[in-house]
Amino acid sequence: MSKILRHILFYLGGVLMLLPFWILGTFGNNVSVEQILFHVMSGLEAVEATDRTLKVSFVQHVLAVPLIFPLTAAIIPVIASRFAKQRAGDVEKLLGATCILLLLAGSGTFIHKLHIFQYITSRFGRDIFSGLYADPGKQHLKVPDRKKNMVLIYVESLESDLSDLRPGHRDAISEIDDLPGRQVKEFFQAPGTGWSIAGIISSQAGVPLKPFYYNLKEEGNFMGNFDRNGFCPSLVCLSDILARYGYTQYFLTGPDLKFADMDKFFSSHHYDYPIGSAEWLKRGVDKALFTSWGEGLQDDSLLDEAYKIITAERAKKHPFVVSLLTIDTHFPDGFPSPRCSSEEAQSSFVGAFRYTSKRLASMVGKLIADGALEDTDIIIMGDHLFMASDEQVRDNFSSDRRVYFKMITAENRKPNRDRMTHFDIAPTILDLLGMRKNPDEHFGLGISLFSKIQPEQYGRHLQQVMSDEILSPSIVYDRFWSSRRQAGM
Repeated sequence: MSKILRHILFYLGGVLMLLPFWILGTFGNNVSVEQILFHVMSGLEAVEATDRTLKVSFVQHVLAVPLIFPLTAAIIPVIASRFAKQRAGDVEKLLGATCILLLLAGSGTFIHKLHIFQYITSRFGRDIFSGLYADPGKQHLKVPDRKKNMVLIYVESLESDLSDLRPGHRDAISEIDDLPGRQVKEFFQAPGTGWSIAGIISSQAGVPLKPFYYNLKEEGNFMGNFDRNGFCPSLVCLSDILARYGYTQYFLTGPDLKFADMDKFFSSHHYDYPIGSAEWLKRGVDKALFTSWGEGLQDDSLLDEAYKIITAERAKKHPFVVSLLTIDTHFPDGFPSPRCSSEEAQSSFVGAFRYTSKRLASMVGKLIADGALEDTDIIIMGDHLFMASDEQVRDNFSSDRRVYFKMITAENRKPNRDRMTHFDIAPTILDLLGMRKNPDEHFGLGISLFSKIQPEQYGRHLQQVMSDEILSPSIVYDRFWSSRRQAGM
């Protein structure tokens, strides 16, 4: 074995050994192979939009630290030649065997820690998705007597356990809890919904996000061709339907929209005003306020801007949807605003949630005081569970965790069941807006909270959509990446 090859194998073995620990330490133990694949396939633009400290951490811990292995392997023969020249050949053989062992150990660690084997075997599961999926483009819709507006607030990592954290039953989101409305306690995180863009897509289209597929007709085997076709252009989403009924649609967030290809999803699905860091700057927002994750706008400033937009849209007397995604409560410790208290800034993720909760409740409270509920429904929900580390789970969370969901409406409408997934949100919103003739109709994999489905029947449905087989290869799912829009849209 040549010395150059040996050094390469030592380095690769070190990278494979350290990479899964960096991934899990950075994104939490809930990270999935689908999430990793999605971000890898998103390309360089998405990488450039990530937080600078994240990129520095990756270079330091994954690319730089493994250099210790080949450097050590280069030094050992030099030392051996000085003190035991007759054993130099044995040292070379030992190093050759060691680099192979390190590569095998690194590969084994990578496969085990990231559950690669389980992911590969799941690719050969049954296609249950195709049998469960109901095309939203074939919904039986109607024009309501009065078109209401919708404010949909995705709060980064918001989950119900944050109301009762260990130790001491701490409530990190008391202000959100104290807002009026109906909360659904049993909000399950289904496969393919456990990170931000996946939570957004699953709640908008009633499907999980599955980046790994093969599309023969489009001749693109990973996530289609964004530049040519767009992001799932044949997938009918809530936004596509609302655009057809004259709704002006915003999506507001703090960081760059290029991250996770959010910009491509919004441009493919009829959002009129997707706004991230670049767009906020063009709108004149002070550059000094961009100090959150990915050098994005902090939550308090985002919520202030959202309030201005909602107020301006209400004055136009034209139906609108304003969706927004906060970011300051991102794993592992949040990104506290410079305007939060010193206690909140020093309390890790708990303080970040307390401050965002306080500012969010203040914004919603102002909307309610303005009379917004007369024409506007409000939903507050988590985009996914908090991606807690093993230590954070052990010290703070229960073993039975749920995503947070609350509806705030003038009628204080009560849902017909207390269980849901992300897939159920789009049909629930259409029912809140009075646009569906039949609340029992399925939407993608979703069933509205206002459906009169029997508990036992929904339980069977829930069991299916919570199965890992929902991510198995599906001919129906692959068609979403086709440039040909589904019938009816």
